[in-house]
Amino acid sequence: MFEDVEKFLKKYNLLNPDNTYLVGFSGGFDSMCLLHILSQFELKLVAVHLNHNWRGAESDLEEQNCKRFCEQRGIQFYCEKLDSSVKKTETAARDARQEFFKKCYEKYNAKGIFLAHTKSDNAETVIYRLIKGTGVRGLSGISEYSSINGCEIFRPLMNFLRADVENYCSEYKLNPNDDSSNRCLKYKRNFIRHKILPVMKEINPSVEDKIYNLSQVALSEERIVNEYLNYLEKQVKSGEKFLTQNFLRLSVDVQKKFIMNLLIENGIDYDSKRIDEVIGFIQENADCASGKTFSLNHNLFLMVSKSCFYPVVYIEKSAAEIEISGCGEYEFCDYKFTVQKFDGGFEGYPSESEKWAYTGPLPFPICLRYRRDGDLINPFGMSGSMKLKKFFINKNIPKPLRNGIILLCKNNEVLWAAGCCLSNKLRCVDRPEYIIKLEKR
Repeated sequence: MFEDVEKFLKKYNLLNPDNTYLVGFSGGFDSMCLLHILSQFELKLVAVHLNHNWRGAESDLEEQNCKRFCEQRGIQFYCEKLDSSVKKTETAARDARQEFFKKCYEKYNAKGIFLAHTKSDNAETVIYRLIKGTGVRGLSGISEYSSINGCEIFRPLMNFLRADVENYCSEYKLNPNDDSSNRCLKYKRNFIRHKILPVMKEINPSVEDKIYNLSQVALSEERIVNEYLNYLEKQVKSGEKFLTQNFLRLSVDVQKKFIMNLLIENGIDYDSKRIDEVIGFIQENADCASGKTFSLNHNLFLMVSKSCFYPVVYIEKSAAEIEISGCGEYEFCDYKFTVQKFDGGFEGYPSESEKWAYTGPLPFPICLRYRRDGDLINPFGMSGSMKLKKFFINKNIPKPLRNGIILLCKNNEVLWAAGCCLSNKLRCVDRPEYIIKLEKR
């Protein structure tokens, strides 16, 4: 196994002693085998362990075993324990691990994470995805290299079966954790491991190898399809937005592939039914000028209009607020807000969508904040005020985005909605008096 892992490290140019690499270390057979092999190379390793806190004292004993293993071999060890309020589900555990790995990746300025998935894990994954109906992409199984949330993931044990790993641990007299939850059949993967795969092995003892070969074929097919999609993207996308009418001219099969990729890119579980629902919504609203939103998950929506469709993140309301007392630079959340006296250099009035504007007199002190109930605005060119909510509706601003629009206000009067509208009350009569600008820091 050592020689195969060495070839893997050379393949991806990972034998750099100056780089820090994380190793996902549950302390089970797979991860203990991998860490033991990697520790024999001149690599700067940090074993990261997430105590899921599902099994009380047993979980704590496993954490101690991991720590002891690392101490005996001079490997840096880092651990966190999940709060007991986290749901005890496979999905919640996976999400928690990904968040934990991302945090550790940034903490240690890591160049990669090693995970101990094996050919056996791949077989279980493919069977699970087959049952869910996730299509050809699902058959691709677990890749030996991937990038998730900006983290580079490497899986050096993908050519080995779980039996190979167990034999390695026995040969080197390692003492892995034996997680009792791995025998609990209420978890789908355990059911596949203990009930479905054994039956399949009665038909073909090499079923895990055959499924792995199938995964490689599916991965090759996926690459071919994506090459074709990259060519089509020039016709159906403008920047990050899909052009609705062009998209609907594609064959239904190609539409489905684009939508599946969109869901995957945004970390959303999918199946054929879900993809059909999204495409159906796009078709139903292809003539809608103002646009409609379709919920993809708890905080991500698909905005669909006659011209385009694209995912938008729902922004929660924020109470952030700062006072603007006069000219100068101000920091507000992730933005820099600038107020300057007009110096006579006129560049022409910007469009409403720009995040800078010329203004008349400013009634200092004013404030920069997000929207609140009861806000009013006197849109440029109108004689009276209206509710900000109604203004947003009239401007066809998607509901998920409204809480993220930064406002310049005097009490409950909105003087400027950045990127949307300047109030009539700040209009320039003869010449501008101020320039206001909002920039991402």
